[in-house]
Amino acid sequence: MYLSIFQLLLIIAAIYLAWYLLHQLLFHQSFCRPANHMVESFYNRLFGFLFLGIIAYWVAHREGFTSSDLGIGFTLNRLSYTYILIALIILPLLMLYIGPTKENLWKNPKIRNHRWTWTLVLLSSISWIIFLFAYEFFFRGFLLFPCIHELGITWAVIINVLVYSLIHIGRGAVMTIGAGLFSIALSLISYHTGSFFAAFIIHVILALSNEWISLYYNPDMKVKGLA
Repeated sequence: MYLSIFQLLLIIAAIYLAWYLLHQLLFHQSFCRPANHMVESFYNRLFGFLFLGIIAYWVAHREGFTSSDLGIGFTLNRLSYTYILIALIILPLLMLYIGPTKENLWKNPKIRNHRWTWTLVLLSSISWIIFLFAYEFFFRGFLLFPCIHELGITWAVIINVLVYSLIHIGRGAVMTIGAGLFSIALSLISYHTGSFFAAFIIHVILALSNEWISLYYNPDMKVKGLA
């Protein structure tokens, strides 16, 4: 590998913290706090694509990584379709169970507009897809596959789980444990399918199921034209 595991983790931390701290600087000072979360949510996703996707890929390319080194592939084999089909069945059902709870509706959907247009629903969904493509490349591509090459699948998954859980630790114990379990699943799926593409699609299914179901059940929000 062109980088040691320690160097790779330093780069992962630097890119992630740059994105996170810029968000804190722009949106968590009293003089710039937005009236609602729409601008903040779109910023977070689009700049996430910039930092976790474009900048991370540029750094990896500069360090000599090839597309195959990073698990980049845009084709789905039979195993990928199997995992995606399972996700299409399980994840919406899971969100139908979790979505209507007070704890979930307190935080979701992330955009806290009381009235949604169908244009906003579409733009929010597209921004999720763009963001999660970069997000999965960052964690299941840039982080996971070089670790697999250097340390093997077991340690690569352990490192992925630790890093992924750490960034969710501020959201509470349940979210941290859930993130760890989700990381195990997506890491193994990426390993068995040979790319992060199936993991990306599965993460999109989870995110959009959560947003749409939360929006439908949130008593303080309404989609124009939807009774």
